[in-house]
Amino acid sequence: MTWLSSQSGAVILLLCVGGAILFALIVVLAIHRLFPQERREQAGLTAAAYMTVLGSLFAILTAFLINTEYSTYRQANNEVGTEVSAASDLAYASASLPPVDTSLVQGALLAYLQSARTREWPHLARDPAGPSPASVDASALSQTVFSYAPRTYATGATIDAMQGALTTMTDARRQRIVLATQTLPLPLFILSVVTGAALILGALLVALRSGPRYALVAAGIVLIVGFDLAAILAISAPFSGPFTVSTAPIAQLADEIQHGLYLPWVRT
Repeated sequence: MTWLSSQSGAVILLLCVGGAILFALIVVLAIHRLFPQERREQAGLTAAAYMTVLGSLFAILTAFLINTEYSTYRQANNEVGTEVSAASDLAYASASLPPVDTSLVQGALLAYLQSARTREWPHLARDPAGPSPASVDASALSQTVFSYAPRTYATGATIDAMQGALTTMTDARRQRIVLATQTLPLPLFILSVVTGAALILGALLVALRSGPRYALVAAGIVLIVGFDLAAILAISAPFSGPFTVSTAPIAQLADEIQHGLYLPWVRT
């Protein structure tokens, strides 16, 4: 499932919509061979009786999965925003230190941000449950910040601001990694696929019983099933799928730090 959800949007769309169309063609051929004209009337009536139930069940399942996966995607984006905001606060707070110390803190922060963007993101796409390659830089940043607590020349307000920002960053990063390990519930997705297949079967039975004028309705149901399943897969992998969490805020903050925008002697 992870391999499937990490494919490009075009591939996912082709697999889901193409699979629905192929299944529909196979069903049409099977109906023509297994159901003679005189038996299609009864089969169509039976299928029509279940269409409302199948349609409702498919809509509920897919709506639940889409809402759940989109909530995870949105939460991951929010955690990145929280992490970047806290990193910005840390950079601002470090500006109250002597110039050498400010450069040390912001240098460690810059190293972590660059590592998170270039090394941790690909890691979250490949093996989010394994040790992150950015952990070393995160640990170095933490040690640098907390090393100023016993130093008398650093004010209490500066220390508290730096440590509070670092704690918020750490919590957001930890939550982001947890979200990366979450996967699409396979049983619910399989149930959605089975329900969608049953819905397509029922629609085709009704269409073949009622005549060619209902063929467009059946075709629409086939496409809807394919598009819904594709939408679920597309948003179910926020770090490796078609809709991935952007690293643009991290890159922007790293660029600002690198150009000295958080150094008071540069700003003035």
